Amino acid sequence: MTGRLSTPAPPETEDKRAELRRRLQNMAARDTTNERYRQHVNPYVARTLDGLGLDIDYTRGSGTRLYDAHGNSYLDFAGAYGALPFGHNPARIWEAVEAVRDSGEPSLTQPSVQGAAAALAERLVAAAPPGLTQVWLCNSGAEAVEASIKLARAATGRPMIVATRNSFHGKTLGALSATGRPRYQEPFGVPMPGFAHVPYNDVDALAALFADQGENIAAFLVETVQGEGGIHPASPAYLIAARELCTRYGARLVIDEVQTGLGRTGRLFACEHTGVVPDIMPLAKALGGGVVPAGAVLFGPSSLSEDFGLRHTSTFGGNAFCARVSLRALELLTEDDQALVRAVAERGEQLRAGLEALRTDHPNLVTEVRGQGLLLGVELTTDPADFPEQGLFRSLADQEGLAGFLCGYLLRNEGVRLAPTYFSNSVLRVEPPLTVSAQECADLLAALRRGIEVIAAGDSRRFFRHLLPGQDASADQDDTTRQTGPAEARASDPGGAPEAPPLVPRRGEPRWAFIAHPTDLASYASYDQRLGLPGEQVRVLFDRMNQCRNVDTPAAMFVGACRVHTDTGETSYGEVFALPYGAKRLLDMEAGKATELVQQAVDEAVERGAQLVGLGAYTSVVTANATAIDDHDIPVTTGNAFTVAAGVEGLLEAARRQGTPAGSASTVVLGAAGAIGRASSLLLAEQVGRLVLVGNPAHPERSRRRLADVAREVVDHLTSLRPLPEHGGLAQAVLLRSKRGASAAEIVADLEGTGELTHSLDAETVLPTAQLVLAATSTPDQIVRPDLLRRHAAVCDVSQPPNVGDEVREERPDVAVVAGGLIRLPGGQDTGIAFGLPAGVTYACTAETMIAAHRLADPVVSHGERLSINLVRALREDAAKLGYRLHLPGGPDPATDAPAGEER
Repeated sequence: MTGRLSTPAPPETEDKRAELRRRLQNMAARDTTNERYRQHVNPYVARTLDGLGLDIDYTRGSGTRLYDAHGNSYLDFAGAYGALPFGHNPARIWEAVEAVRDSGEPSLTQPSVQGAAAALAERLVAAAPPGLTQVWLCNSGAEAVEASIKLARAATGRPMIVATRNSFHGKTLGALSATGRPRYQEPFGVPMPGFAHVPYNDVDALAALFADQGENIAAFLVETVQGEGGIHPASPAYLIAARELCTRYGARLVIDEVQTGLGRTGRLFACEHTGVVPDIMPLAKALGGGVVPAGAVLFGPSSLSEDFGLRHTSTFGGNAFCARVSLRALELLTEDDQALVRAVAERGEQLRAGLEALRTDHPNLVTEVRGQGLLLGVELTTDPADFPEQGLFRSLADQEGLAGFLCGYLLRNEGVRLAPTYFSNSVLRVEPPLTVSAQECADLLAALRRGIEVIAAGDSRRFFRHLLPGQDASADQDDTTRQTGPAEARASDPGGAPEAPPLVPRRGEPRWAFIAHPTDLASYASYDQRLGLPGEQVRVLFDRMNQCRNVDTPAAMFVGACRVHTDTGETSYGEVFALPYGAKRLLDMEAGKATELVQQAVDEAVERGAQLVGLGAYTSVVTANATAIDDHDIPVTTGNAFTVAAGVEGLLEAARRQGTPAGSASTVVLGAAGAIGRASSLLLAEQVGRLVLVGNPAHPERSRRRLADVAREVVDHLTSLRPLPEHGGLAQAVLLRSKRGASAAEIVADLEGTGELTHSLDAETVLPTAQLVLAATSTPDQIVRPDLLRRHAAVCDVSQPPNVGDEVREERPDVAVVAGGLIRLPGGQDTGIAFGLPAGVTYACTAETMIAAHRLADPVVSHGERLSINLVRALREDAAKLGYRLHLPGGPDPATDAPAGEER
């Protein structure tokens, strides 16, 4: 909202910032293992785990249980994404490991006939669907998919591999090319040529592609359950049609059973549910028994070629050590007529029933349960309208973030491990070891229900408490009831019937969006009042949560939607977004990154239907007053013009309260070289006696040059005026000299000599001389101190964050301080969106966005460094007509306040 003025932060401010950084670092590295992982393994993953509260270093595992160094036990329902068929450290798998060691069998004997590999292949063929008589052994699922692609191309002589959108097949170049998620492909130069994607479960789309490209298609690669895509099972009709199309066109049907194979879905192979037999079937994960990396590809003789057999080999694939472990894994899965696999089906039904009951009880939170066997997905709402109150739950729902933070809550509060799916972050993956017991399933269901009920009650304090230092996540077990009361908790339960229908835009109604960020501790605290935390702790929480943000996370958090009614009977629909960074964080960012964040937020707002976008606080500063933004031919306003109108009116009102005649008053404008400061100086120059323009001491040469330009503009502006009795001393002096024929340059020089129009870079020197002070800087520091102000001074602060701290009000009762950037909405209506301000009050930049929405046919918005005074006056007039009024606490009754800019 302001032009930029930067002064060195006082030592105590730097100390506070350093302490905060130390606290964040301590939270991010609570032990040396976490720090080593962050420094030397993967800082991005470490950062995300820490932000979610999932950064536990497990020191021991047994069955479905994990243990940390303190002996705490955790029930593992994440199950290494299906790679733990028998849980952690299964005794019978380790017996196989010990048997290999005791036998002395050599593990790596390439090139030779490998006995263990042959034995494993024979067992796999015996267990597999009929016709899959060949086995190629490898080390991972991605490697198995790569081999499947090569098999199909070599066997058919065709180039094209068809896969589905939102699929996941691995992260090597070929497997990633088949993966149907462009955002995960683009950084790595994939998909490579020869890959196409069709919608999942869409028979018509698949048939159309085969009809068009059938002679070029080598294979159709498909998952029976899209795991990372959100646990979406393929319909039987889809797999049957795929089998028929591949047979008709001579292509290979590749069913990716890397995650679903070997018992996961309640059958040994998931394709058995439909009776569809693939030509090629990659396996991995469970094949290693939860101890070793192992993969395999099963295929029929028609897919075997000399090219593949002689040119696609693996150094470690089929080594004796891994093969013997895999043999034992197959033995455990198939013994006693596949008793374990049959138990998987039973446990899957138990979990499915319990999860469906949870969905029935909380249909707005749990929107769907799907999957097969012990590969289940629980989808949480992504609709912010399901949360009636502003807060983190609403924002996280909109960003598909609830599931991730619910996983952190369950881990830290319930001792239960879950994880979201890779591509669909709103889906909880329920994928325990196949050996999970009925009691453990019941424990999971009970813990998940308690977590969901915390969200349903809107108890964000309990939900996020484990992410804050010094907070005891296990204390106050009845905290929800004590904090909100049972009735209030029920009233805010998204699972209950809403009191009013969701707010949606009306046909033909102007739509605007406003983008801001927390500017001070009050705005942090107001973001989610259910937290019940001071702003400083909320800021720490935001910084912690920001560690989870990645390229797929929307730049801005959705705060809420509102409808504004004007005094003329018009309405507008608006959506408010917040970048989750404070002022200092935005200023400290590399300029391009900060601009890109704002650009992404603008893009998101426009995509959601905004016809006009307003920028608040430092979002305008870091984008050079919106000039660095691609506006998509949508008006983008900084809100600076109406801030000028409100600031000037607020200062003059403060002068009236102090009994100070503005016409003779000595006035200081802090930040006079910025967009707001410049335009404010022009308007104030019409009514004050003396004017001192203060600029940025960090860039002295540039600031002096810009202040000199503003002084010249002040003179030019005043010279253009028609003389009026209400003009102040400065305007009278300029008009008199102009009437006598003095040039603008001569007038500037003369007024500087008389002290009537001067400029300075030293705020501390000039502030004690000022009767009136307008603070319009972009520094996040509170540069207006109690000891710098003249007795009975009048101060108007339009800066965000404020330049005037609470200590001025506390220590200087003789000084009148008004926040001139505050506007009372028409009728004092409450939009339900809190900015850390009184109900019915908003910032002038936000109000300008609302006002400008009523002139979309002829947009009147603030853009760029130089604001037209005519623009300021036009917005002031529109505001008066629509009912927007200056908010001055302690002044006249708000119901009778004059509209902003209107004469009283």
